[in-house]
Amino acid sequence: MLAGAVPATALDLFTLWRQPELPLRLAPGAWADYRSSTLEGGRQTVGVVRIQCVGRAADGAWEIELLPLAERPAGLTPEAGEGWLLLLSDRVARREGDLAELVRKVVHWQGGRATELAPAEWREDPLVSSSLRTTFRPQTTRAAGESVRVVGGRDLLCRQFDLAAAETVRVTLPRGTLVQATRREVTAAVHPEVPFLGLAFATERTTTESHVEPPRPGRRDPPAAVRVELMELIAFGGDARRVLGAH
Repeated sequence: MLAGAVPATALDLFTLWRQPELPLRLAPGAWADYRSSTLEGGRQTVGVVRIQCVGRAADGAWEIELLPLAERPAGLTPEAGEGWLLLLSDRVARREGDLAELVRKVVHWQGGRATELAPAEWREDPLVSSSLRTTFRPQTTRAAGESVRVVGGRDLLCRQFDLAAAETVRVTLPRGTLVQATRREVTAAVHPEVPFLGLAFATERTTTESHVEPPRPGRRDPPAAVRVELMELIAFGGDARRVLGAH
């Protein structure tokens, strides 16, 4: 889990990057704050994170900051000297290839100090790796009408989509075959004014079931593993300023 009690969430930022139904809007100054929660194995993690675009590098790469936020009496504020800076190739707008391969650089800020991470390192970081996880390829996409989300006192009339995918993996064991079936179901509410992927709300439910073939006498299959993630937009705007490394 990320410093500042921000959970790693598969839904935040770019999980649905490939989906043509969702807008993709990158612009210097764009920012969005999300409250997220993850429930797995009876344990829940919650937190708030900001994604903001603070400019473009000389080669055109987008400079994106991921900032853990603290909830204080005065409101949400970034944790001082904490966060991640990502440089994403300008090819991100094409929605082609592996998003992680479009990452030019990842810099981790901790305690006010910056450390550039090698690809092997940031791929293991919970927030960064989940934010760039684009393995979700929905097999079905269904428009689910419209819904109203209240964000910062505004009523946003959002388009809603239901997406689902299933995958079965078979592994040969000495005494049989392990069959693991995973189903992912995502519901997303989208508004074109919201930066990045337009997400005003999203929830994902992942269910994994396993059994051995042929069945072993006297042995029960393990219970299904369920992971539920929820992400809710709480504010957005277009006046972001650089936080990491700013003086």
